Amino acid sequence: MNNPLTHPVRHQLPIYLLLLLLASCSLFKKKQVTDADVIARVGEEELYASDLQNLTKGLHDKDSLAVLRSYAENWVRKKLLLQKAAENIDEEDLGVSKLVEDYREKLMLYEYEKAIINQKLDTVVKPDELAAWYDKMKDNFPLEQDVYQLYFFKLKPEAPDLPNLRKMITIEDPDAEAKLLGYCREFASSFSVEKGMWYTKENTLKNFPVREVDLVSMQVGKKAYREYKTDDGNWFIKVSNTVSKGNPSPLDFVSPLVVKAIIEKRRLDLVDRVYNKVYQDGLKSKSFELFVK
Repeated sequence: MNNPLTHPVRHQLPIYLLLLLLASCSLFKKKQVTDADVIARVGEEELYASDLQNLTKGLHDKDSLAVLRSYAENWVRKKLLLQKAAENIDEEDLGVSKLVEDYREKLMLYEYEKAIINQKLDTVVKPDELAAWYDKMKDNFPLEQDVYQLYFFKLKPEAPDLPNLRKMITIEDPDAEAKLLGYCREFASSFSVEKGMWYTKENTLKNFPVREVDLVSMQVGKKAYREYKTDDGNWFIKVSNTVSKGNPSPLDFVSPLVVKAIIEKRRLDLVDRVYNKVYQDGLKSKSFELFVK
């Protein structure tokens, strides 16, 4: 008798034939089982080469064969163990059938809910809805450290005309922001000059050439940028706003969390509405009866 652990295939396949089977598109579009496609068999159950195409994608011949052999041997071991377990365990005594049925039902409901969500869930959150939710939830997001709203731009070493740039960002000019944005798009390696970005104190000190004393001395709301010269280019930084540790986090700082909460609430409401409709439809069609009043 052949040992299924050492002879997982009926006929030993040449590696080129096995790889040809895995690469053949026709085998994956519609299952066409052949003896050559079967790489392991335990009882009436069979493992097919065409089901394992992703395991060997991009591998060389030798590596592909090793992966297939390892997978097939593990598959055989598992099937043999399940057979032995079935011979020695009373499923009804252990409630295995009930567990399997419960799992099957949960899996079906999960897949149904996933289909509903993919088809019908609206994931677009408008700014006014985001702001309204934030007003209700902001106390749930206290800051663990100070945060700073920074406007900044880091110039490339070859950036030209710095005297005029310094003048442009200090004088009163209604077109100054547009001019600065255009300059940054051409000569800055990183920048945020239209809308400030929030950073924790730790990340501010880590990612910008500022010192803790600078954060204290910078006047919040002051229009002028402070310049910092570094080996790889000049930085221009200003602090537009700051919120201290313990206060509610700014909206921009926690907006991803608020958006996630909004979408999760929509998901729960959507599933609840669909399930209620299924129940009401069943009630109208008299497809069930309740005998407990």
